[in-house]
Amino acid sequence: MKAILPALDNLPSAYRDSAISDLLAYHNLGMAYRHRPSSQAKLLVGMCMDYRKRLRIPEDFAYVIRTAGANFRGLEFQISFAVGVGGVRAIAVVGHDQCRMNDLAAQRDAFVSGLIKAGWERHVAELHFQECAPRFEIGGPVKFACAQARHLRQQYPRITVAPLLYKHGTDRLYFIDEDKSEKT
Repeated sequence: MKAILPALDNLPSAYRDSAISDLLAYHNLGMAYRHRPSSQAKLLVGMCMDYRKRLRIPEDFAYVIRTAGANFRGLEFQISFAVGVGGVRAIAVVGHDQCRMNDLAAQRDAFVSGLIKAGWERHVAELHFQECAPRFEIGGPVKFACAQARHLRQQYPRITVAPLLYKHGTDRLYFIDEDKSEKT
């Protein structure tokens, strides 16, 4: 997988001069807001609920959906609302390194113990994990972001969808080259 730090000229042409390139410029490069405030967001950003990430974007620039692992399963109505009513024409799927929705089996004991401390009975907490974990396991943030992007392109064929990766060590967004990510 090759993630490309956008010196914005490295972006594929489909993303240049778009809300995707603006997102990268605002967050990574500290670009000043160049659009006039409007009543319509330019972009929908789907990203993980992880508290360690915060995008540096103008307030009226994007809808932001935060969910475990940037997993859009079950959020189809919210996405359709942002597209249909909100008028967004681009979607950024932002996965991140160090995501705890990857290898959920390793989180099982902590999950169950935490729920027991919160007042759950052990068997109920174990059943909850067993029933829900498969739906939320991402199996790697790069591949999952690419899979989410492919799915969204099928659902919204006239919307630009870009998979991105947030790296905690650099606090930057990286474009994911889907062709190269499939080979790794």
